[in-house]
Amino acid sequence: MSFVQRVRAQADRYGHGRSYTFVEDRRGELAETRLTFAEIDERAGATGAWLAGRRMTDQTALLLYPAGLEFLTAFLGCLYSRVIAVPSPLPQTDPRALERAEGIIKDADVRMVLTDSANQAMLTRWLRDVGLDGTVECVATDALSPPGAGAWTMPETGPDTLAYMQYTSGSTSEPRGVMLTHANLLHNEEEIWRAIGSPEEGVGVGWLPHYHDMGLIGMLLQPLYAGGDLYFASPIAFVMRPALWMEMISRYRAGYTVAPNFAYEWCAARVTDGQLAGLDLSSLRFALNGAEPVRTGTLRAMADRFGAAGFSEKAWAPAYGMAEATLVVTATPLGHGPLIRRFDPGALERHRAVPARDGVELVGCGRPISMTVRIVDPGTRAVLPEGRVAEIWVRGGSVARGYWQRAEASHDAFGGHTADGDGPFLRTGDLGFLLDGELYVTGRIKDVVIVNGRNLYPQDLEEAARRAHPSLGAAAAFGIEAAGEHVVLVQEVRRQRLDGAGAEEVARRVQGELARAFGLPSMSVVLVERGGVGKTTSGKIQRSRTRDLLLTGTLPVVHAELTPAVAGLVPAAGGGAVPAGDDAGAAGGTVPAADAVPGAVPAAHAVPEGV
Repeated sequence: MSFVQRVRAQADRYGHGRSYTFVEDRRGELAETRLTFAEIDERAGATGAWLAGRRMTDQTALLLYPAGLEFLTAFLGCLYSRVIAVPSPLPQTDPRALERAEGIIKDADVRMVLTDSANQAMLTRWLRDVGLDGTVECVATDALSPPGAGAWTMPETGPDTLAYMQYTSGSTSEPRGVMLTHANLLHNEEEIWRAIGSPEEGVGVGWLPHYHDMGLIGMLLQPLYAGGDLYFASPIAFVMRPALWMEMISRYRAGYTVAPNFAYEWCAARVTDGQLAGLDLSSLRFALNGAEPVRTGTLRAMADRFGAAGFSEKAWAPAYGMAEATLVVTATPLGHGPLIRRFDPGALERHRAVPARDGVELVGCGRPISMTVRIVDPGTRAVLPEGRVAEIWVRGGSVARGYWQRAEASHDAFGGHTADGDGPFLRTGDLGFLLDGELYVTGRIKDVVIVNGRNLYPQDLEEAARRAHPSLGAAAAFGIEAAGEHVVLVQEVRRQRLDGAGAEEVARRVQGELARAFGLPSMSVVLVERGGVGKTTSGKIQRSRTRDLLLTGTLPVVHAELTPAVAGLVPAAGGGAVPAGDDAGAAGGTVPAADAVPGAVPAAHAVPEGV
């Protein structure tokens, strides 16, 4: 069976009785644009027939759309005509997004860019400017005069047919095209459906970007698979007015939603008392939280802020996954609520998970639904017992075929075999452990900072640092080699929230907090303007990129407290080194603030790519 057959069966079953509704916030009034399952199927068939007529079968098409229904019908149109869809952020004027899109076109052998009429002229000019207009055609699908749906005939498509490519967001490496089949799609949608309680009907609400695996698989395609209704808005609408998300849950009586941790945190901090009044969130039974570390403080903030409006902690559903496994690997089942436990921090540094009364809090990411998860020593490839921290290996029907045109990288990532010959497994590159069947994710192998034989997880340092002062936002912790490994924390600061404290005082507070919590008497803290910490399009911290920006003097520095060894490596605005403890100003130039909030989705969303 193919995903197309599933969609068509659902369209036949529900017709005009189920629908997708795109919601726009127009000065506080919600405007709706709706397509029923039958209309989605008709438009997808017509687009598919047009693509087949242009001999695009088995070719790649880059999909560059704003949020809305046009992307959905174009994506399905590609599947209907056996065109390999490649969703990506609409680049607009962001230089990084333009560079990313150009790289994908070249890497994926793209023949056609699909977009809408509002953006066709801009993208056509861009293709001409980068010298691709002679090889890549730009088409606005909403302006086509395609043959009727009756002209469409289903091409030979089966479970192993390549459906689309999900390019990774590049948090630790260059973006790669993950090849996903129809079988992968069907398997992972079934995993999600089972996690949310296998409902026969239901309402989902969201705003995630359609070009990200969580937005595409977890939000946009799940209702078609399960047979439910979806109400969704644009990421920008959410960032500009986070109350919109909660209002949609209340208005449409949503039973489930999906989002990364920062989004819940943003809502808890930004929804006003006036916006809170009248909300009824009691219908929400499943709030998936993934794509970045799940924070206990966020859960408590949500419960404190929205508990009176009906938000239940039992709805909180941490999950773990990645693009290489389509999306979900483990999830918290409906109604279970989060599992939060404390662990001895010293034992964690030795890669052992030892429960402790007064230790580091970790949130469980649920259990495998049907996937196989193993914890494997990456050096010996020995499968480790529960309570041991090592690399997370995954096997099951959701694991992708590999990376597009990267045979060696595919073999390394997707060809893992344990010491006893069991395999193949997907080697995720993530560190974690199993305890009582629950998966806990502790970090990325590449991100672990090793100081004096101690293994420090950067997200633990980053979370502790944020508690030092209310002006602090996103952070990136990493190690720098300078006659030994040195810990550096780059921390965004909101000047307007300093409340009379100086930047130097705040930086030293951070140093003190990390010294107290982790026994780090000597470390460097660099405060930067908001947007200074590197993030992927999915909001994940790019620690290696932030490190490179620091070492090239291109961070928008507000103040730096540097150890002498690190100070000797960091260029100052004048070309020398930033003196330890001196206010560096905007050393070496400035970086525009790319995100409106910590982890926010840029205007243009774990995980190697971790749900």
